[in-house]
Amino acid sequence: MKIMVTGVCGLIGSHLTDELLSIGHEVIGLDNLSFGNKNNIKQALTNKNFQYHECDVSDSLFNFGKVDVVFHLAAYKKAPKNSIDSSDVMLNNVNMIKSVTAYVKEYNSTLIFTSTSDIYGNSNTFSEDESITIGPPNIERYSYAMSKFFDEQFLLNLVNEGTIRCVIPRIFGCFSERSNRSWSGGHLPLFIDKALKGEDITIHGDGKQTRSMCYVSDIIDGLVEILDNKDRLNGEILNIGSSEEMSVLDCAKLIIELCDSESKIKFIDGKDVYGDYKEIRRRRANTKKIKKLTNYIGKTLFIDELKKVIEIKKI
Repeated sequence: MKIMVTGVCGLIGSHLTDELLSIGHEVIGLDNLSFGNKNNIKQALTNKNFQYHECDVSDSLFNFGKVDVVFHLAAYKKAPKNSIDSSDVMLNNVNMIKSVTAYVKEYNSTLIFTSTSDIYGNSNTFSEDESITIGPPNIERYSYAMSKFFDEQFLLNLVNEGTIRCVIPRIFGCFSERSNRSWSGGHLPLFIDKALKGEDITIHGDGKQTRSMCYVSDIIDGLVEILDNKDRLNGEILNIGSSEEMSVLDCAKLIIELCDSESKIKFIDGKDVYGDYKEIRRRRANTKKIKKLTNYIGKTLFIDELKKVIEIKKI
């Protein structure tokens, strides 16, 4: 198949592209490098079945011709390098989805839209069919989750209207040696970077909040399962990630140990960081649905993969 991957220079986009190329697909990769790193696709750039274009997804995609499937991974999570406005997160994500849907409508391509576990907020079940509650609009931190939730509703409206085919994976935390070491990459790569440098690791709140993190290959396996079953999964929302949970504090302690680091752990009161934002206390991927509907099996163990990534980062 011929496949378009937006956000190709990001963590998931680059690994997905490598896998798609390895199993024989052609890939057109798009990225404006607001968050992505072109070094992540250096392997793909050597493949004759890969094309890379540095561009904004919100611009017209019709110049790239017809593809069979679009993996839309590109998104603004928080304000990018050239902006400080949370409103830009929402506007850019909406503009991108308008561009992508116009394209898939024209060419009758299947859209696989990667959404986020952030949508669940402080859920207990993390079930795809549960009701979603977003916080009050005067708290900017909800902007990313709100934009993704809007996109989900918009896309599933179009599916129900019969104008597009779309599957929505909700992605939980993942990491690899390509993870962004800034805030946009999550706590784990940031902690690794600090520990290897012997710098203090700062934890927001008490550190007892849990997160589920898996190596990125588990996410890629899930996305490929969705690709292989795209027709019968049309209109479905599916979680992909790990059910392994570890507190942020225990994660920091483990990373310091594995890095043989002199780093100290410091705490900042959650109120000073988040204001009135109600921090998510627990996050784990409920993958019952994707395992029922596909052959997806999470294969990696968090500690094993963490050790491998740290060894790579030490070099």
